[in-house]
Amino acid sequence: MTILQRYLAKAMLTSTALVLLVLLGLYTFMDFVTELEDIGKGQYHLMEVLRYLALTMPKRFYELLPIAALLGTVLGLGQLASQSELVVMRAAGMSIQQINRAVLIVAFALMVMALLIGELLRPPAEQAARQLQSLAQTGTVGAQSDNGFWTRDGTHFNHIDEILPDGRFAGVSIYEFDDANRLRVVTKAKEARYEAGSWTLSDVLQSTLDESGVSVKAVEYAQWQSHLNPGMVNIVVVPPEFLPVWSLVEYIDYLDTNHQAVDQYRMAFWMKVMMPLSSAVMVFLAVPFVFGPLRSAPMGTRIVFGALVGLGFHLLNQSFQQMGLVYGVAPWFAAMLPTVLFAIAAYAWMRRMN
Repeated sequence: MTILQRYLAKAMLTSTALVLLVLLGLYTFMDFVTELEDIGKGQYHLMEVLRYLALTMPKRFYELLPIAALLGTVLGLGQLASQSELVVMRAAGMSIQQINRAVLIVAFALMVMALLIGELLRPPAEQAARQLQSLAQTGTVGAQSDNGFWTRDGTHFNHIDEILPDGRFAGVSIYEFDDANRLRVVTKAKEARYEAGSWTLSDVLQSTLDESGVSVKAVEYAQWQSHLNPGMVNIVVVPPEFLPVWSLVEYIDYLDTNHQAVDQYRMAFWMKVMMPLSSAVMVFLAVPFVFGPLRSAPMGTRIVFGALVGLGFHLLNQSFQQMGLVYGVAPWFAAMLPTVLFAIAAYAWMRRMN
């Protein structure tokens, strides 16, 4: 890597960081205004709002990175072009291919950053943010809906009213069916605690149904063997797009085993796979803005065009994601198509430029 390539990479990364900070500030302010409506619910006060917004920063960082990469690269290279530094570099023998190598370094750095933020920082931060908000407003950790949530475990269907702050379940109902899909056992428990690889139910009332009638027995404690574990419960509480890849893979396997709808989680998996590549494509797409037809346009015009392209990519990505779920398109295809289309456009634009 030459000195000039390091100089170009530094200019692009610095501009990308600046754009990212501006976008983060803008979106955080809008989130703050939205959260002001909920101040006063339970113990949800100004300090809790600020802590919540701080914990959602990795989510915003991750979402805004592709757009920031495009605008930052346009701004960095455009500034060098406006100061005639790129002209001097080209006159000194630096080819567009060498400039593209510097762009490749920036793209790789942003891919690594997206992976680290998306897989290591974003999931626990988002889960902590949701727990903080739910605990402050209601005193409990929020479940999937106001009426609790359902899970399936083989021939057992489980309903859980709520998740308590320490990870226990409150209000557990377990419905067991036989091979002929007839309800045989209904177990209701006041709470469930996960210990040593299994659940311990307390204050249990069990009803057994057979041809002779219904028999009921009450016990203080009972063991509940289930593939459901606290990690999977967190998956149910937190939307799939906020989960690390390994948790998604585990839960997809769990849903497949129990013949449940899995497309939403597969879509989230492929979107996470494509996210770092999307950031890299946005960086390469910025190069023609400087050396292509817009090379003589003012900086403001380039930024506006870059913002429009970035916004178009974001909307296209979201649209294909939702259409894929609605129309049953293969999740990998719906997640890959926008990135592939923009990559082809960047490649074709570069070929024309060369």
